[in-house]
Amino acid sequence: MTTMTARLQRRNAAINWHQFAWITAIVSLGMLAQLWLQLGVTAYLALFPVMAVTAINDFSVAGVLKGLLPVWLLALLALLVSELFAAHPAVIWCISVLLFDRIRCWANTPAKIGAAMIPLLNWFLVVVFAQHSSIAMTDWLRDMAVSLVVTVMVVQLVRVLLPGSEPKVQRAAQPKPQPQAQTQPQIRPAVPAMTLTHRHRLVFVSLLGAGLAFMMMVDIVAATFCMMPVIAAAAQTQQTNYQAVIRGCLQAHVGGCAVALLFVAALMGQHHHLLVYGVALTALVALVAYWICTSQGPIRAMHNQAMLGIMLPLQLYLGSTDLGLQDTFQRGGMMLFVLILLLACQGVIFGKQN
Repeated sequence: MTTMTARLQRRNAAINWHQFAWITAIVSLGMLAQLWLQLGVTAYLALFPVMAVTAINDFSVAGVLKGLLPVWLLALLALLVSELFAAHPAVIWCISVLLFDRIRCWANTPAKIGAAMIPLLNWFLVVVFAQHSSIAMTDWLRDMAVSLVVTVMVVQLVRVLLPGSEPKVQRAAQPKPQPQAQTQPQIRPAVPAMTLTHRHRLVFVSLLGAGLAFMMMVDIVAATFCMMPVIAAAAQTQQTNYQAVIRGCLQAHVGGCAVALLFVAALMGQHHHLLVYGVALTALVALVAYWICTSQGPIRAMHNQAMLGIMLPLQLYLGSTDLGLQDTFQRGGMMLFVLILLLACQGVIFGKQN
């Protein structure tokens, strides 16, 4: 008992409470803004705030726009392509495949791969929903733009209300250099770019192209969000990293759906009371923020994904008259099925390992 108490005290002493407050405030305020805005496309009021606290280091207006605007711009390009070639789905697919290859050639570092994931996911969303859904895609882009502006405003509001050193996104821990006699400052080496082969590009394009072709032929728009682990796994060049992506998505997204189900069940139908829902949501965001701030390296990256995996189902499916339990369960089931398919495909992608 004494050991556990001492460990908890060390963890609480090491936590950056300022960063904890930033994450909690930005994500909860961004999501609660939907209660007043009543946007038709609600996902981005969870997606953009989570991206702001887990993927952006510069919290100025220009810095936030630099991190979020590519998502909207690629969605705009996807809509233009979908509208211009609406009568020729094969042309849309070919243009998409060329885009996937160009982005893979550009994303030759882990940071660039991470920056490309959400814009690519939005390409899938816009193309698939434009073909199978009755949603007006111009309204979709408008709601995306409104969500982006709201996120920028919330971040600037938090900067004013919680002044101080701005939290930084922590990457995976690097091995500490051995102490040396000289006192000159050491320069952290830049992450070297990966050497991409034609095989790596073929794997990436094949997985994403096959997924897009399937969803363009089959009306299953709810499964479009399941392309996120496909994009992340297809970008890996080593089997160990490929398996780590699958394991992380299982914990963060399938587990996130389970946490969302438990959260909705705990509300016991009282989510239509704004005060009850606001307090409960803020408490849930604070819990995940605590996990993020008390972890390092790959565990922290998994908790960052878990924030998105929990908040997206709540923002998408929990309505004033619908608990969204069936949709959340279906999302988790489809995500699990996609991860099993990815696990089965690793033998074809990487070959037999001795």
